Amino acid sequence: MEAKSFWVRLTTLVFIIRGWRQTVGCLEQERIALFQLKAFFNHPAELKDWVNVKGSNCCQWKRVECNITSKRVIDLFLDSTHQSNSNGYLNVSLFLPFEELKSLYLRNNKITDFVDNKVSLSSALNNLEFLDLTNNYFNDSILLKLKSLTNLKVLIESEIFNTFKVRKCNRY
Repeated sequence: MEAKSFWVRLTTLVFIIRGWRQTVGCLEQERIALFQLKAFFNHPAELKDWVNVKGSNCCQWKRVECNITSKRVIDLFLDSTHQSNSNGYLNVSLFLPFEELKSLYLRNNKITDFVDNKVSLSSALNNLEFLDLTNNYFNDSILLKLKSLTNLKVLIESEIFNTFKVRKCNRY
């Protein structure tokens, strides 16, 4: 009877610890980086839960997906979140803290180019496998920059007349 009680207590303790780990949330440096991205991706309704509160769990924020084990951001869904009357230059150094970022959705954001004054595109997005750039204002020179993303498998872009291109990036 005592052995059964021991296992019940041990199992309860494991569930408590696992539940506690899930509430800890994302890494602090990634939460801060997301909040810095919010300055560019500034749609008030879509990013209202992106708050600068220490300990806020960014893995539970809208448009963010994390690895359940490492708690690192793996997917960012930033479609239609840049609210501006002018085109934007996106600073890629803002993505540097996201070491496990695999997918980045940037559709409909009026992005003209990536600015990489501090770091290269490849160092900021070195694990990226999927990138959606549909309906932005890039020109063909962006393809030269994207070639440095050696892990990129899928690139979705649109041309001027809204015909979609999906490229397998390891075979430009």
